[in-house]
Amino acid sequence: KHPVHAFQLIKRMTAGLKTVEAQIKRMRKFDPLINIREMRKQRLLPWDEDFQGLATSLVTLQDTYALDLHELTKGHLHTEIPRNRTIPGRLPLNARDCLNISQVALRQGMYDLAVKWAEQAVAKAAEEEPASIPKQELDSHHKAAVKKYDELLSTRGEAEPAQKHEVPVQDRTKQSAESKAQLVQEVTSENQEEQNYKRLCRGELLRTPKMDSKLRCRYYKGQDGFFTLHPIKLEEINLKPYIIVMRDVVQKRDIEDLMAFAEPRLQRSTTYTGDGNAPSTRRTSSNAWLWDDEAPIANRMNWYLRALVGLGTSGSDYEAEAYQLANYGSGGYFLPHYDYLQDYLHAHNSTADYYLQNKEGDRLATLMIYMTDVEVGGATVFPRLGVRLVPKKGDAAFWWNLKANGEGEVLTTHAGCPVLYGSKWIANKWFLSNCNTFRLPCSRDQNASLAPFL
Repeated sequence: KHPVHAFQLIKRMTAGLKTVEAQIKRMRKFDPLINIREMRKQRLLPWDEDFQGLATSLVTLQDTYALDLHELTKGHLHTEIPRNRTIPGRLPLNARDCLNISQVALRQGMYDLAVKWAEQAVAKAAEEEPASIPKQELDSHHKAAVKKYDELLSTRGEAEPAQKHEVPVQDRTKQSAESKAQLVQEVTSENQEEQNYKRLCRGELLRTPKMDSKLRCRYYKGQDGFFTLHPIKLEEINLKPYIIVMRDVVQKRDIEDLMAFAEPRLQRSTTYTGDGNAPSTRRTSSNAWLWDDEAPIANRMNWYLRALVGLGTSGSDYEAEAYQLANYGSGGYFLPHYDYLQDYLHAHNSTADYYLQNKEGDRLATLMIYMTDVEVGGATVFPRLGVRLVPKKGDAAFWWNLKANGEGEVLTTHAGCPVLYGSKWIANKWFLSNCNTFRLPCSRDQNASLAPFL
């Protein structure tokens, strides 16, 4: 649950086992049962990339939730935004750990954070006896990080999602301060979505009472009478585009069956690139796919969701995609994105356009089922709408991804906030547009958001 504890555990199972592996290889009689490399290939043990991933997660958590860096090196998670709270830990970081995290931040382009972690490594090394890292190695990295950071600021490079541009570390003149003020204004205007994403993840309120004044909660009886005697609690979150949460809509037994199917099949999540799917730093999670005929729970959920939302759910009939079952561990996140695919496909001139236009269509709507509570973090946020959904086991969020004319609704851009403490499980069901065309509400305004029928 605790990201620092997870970091220390994986470090022990990667860096620590290298010494053990070297000793095993020197044994006269080598036992294949303790072949560590083979165990890693079978994913029975973590690889170095898993350790690097957790280091990246710590940097992301610190940046997103404004964690106190000094407390973080002690193993504690402390933040004052939006309220003062501390999650204690028992495993502090040493100078070598801080250096490793700084190196990861530098490779990821998070230059300001790389410098801050390097400074913590210097401070930690001064307290250690003996030091966990040679002073020459530490000073060399610190200088390299500062140089890279200042070079970036002097050229005012384009900001990446995880980068910040602030005052150069070495240059504290009035001129650099004025340059910083101007640059901050530019970055704020260009990266408002990123800033809103972080603020929403921290729990800050971005919507006004007037924006929420027309929203309501009500009982919903489904689309075919099945829920007439036991209506669903429905909460409207946003009207245009229409976003709702249905409370306590998925039963515990169904959640257990979905998770039992997914756990042995989890693989690192990928994102669509136009040339296929590939791992990405924009998303750190594991997932599995559940098709209609793979388990009884698939057909049971298909029938249930069809009665609930009135849309076709069959994968074989091109009504919907398979269930995507995803797990976000400690520090897991998904940066802002939208679910419809047309922009990705058209931008890359993909051959998948044929299927998009003629068979499947695009992702008309998203149903996201929360299969666990998350102790801290892990919210689903819509940066352009100021919407924040807190995961609650058994709830399901629903929204339209397309407008009435079939174009993507960019306002549905959403993100999965980093899991600060705990673990997050979700199930996604994407309904496809072509075979659900005649199940949709009609609109005279083709550019309008789809009208609610739930």
